Amino acid sequence: MILYALILLLGAGISYYAISNYMKTQPEKFNDTFRKVLAIALGAMAFIILIKGNIPVAGVLAVAAALSWQGTLWSYLRSKAGVEQPKPKYDSKMSREEALEILELQGNPTPDDIKAAHHRLMMKIHPDQGGSGYFAAKLNQAKDILLNK
Repeated sequence: MILYALILLLGAGISYYAISNYMKTQPEKFNDTFRKVLAIALGAMAFIILIKGNIPVAGVLAVAAALSWQGTLWSYLRSKAGVEQPKPKYDSKMSREEALEILELQGNPTPDDIKAAHHRLMMKIHPDQGGSGYFAAKLNQAKDILLNK
């Protein structure tokens, strides 16, 4: 029994050292890696519990695993913890013409037209709907440029 406790403590220490080193060297990749590892762990627990016959609990864990893999669970937990979500950083300058093209607008649209086009397109490509975070950020950038924010 003591041998198992020592092995557990040694494993926890090594894991802590590895994770803290990884966070220092590659913090931008840590969240993505963590949410995927969490998704795999939740999925494995869901499978084991499903085999034991507790279908409702297995279903909840399976949904949590899917949401974790997608990134939605991590965002939800961070928002509930009061952690401010980082604003997307735009990687390049966008011209007004590019912004109009992205939002599928022409000419000189009104602010209401811009907001309606942004909303319509965001409903299609939002990351929560299985879309891309990159394209959602581009839509937001285009809206900000056209609304002069």
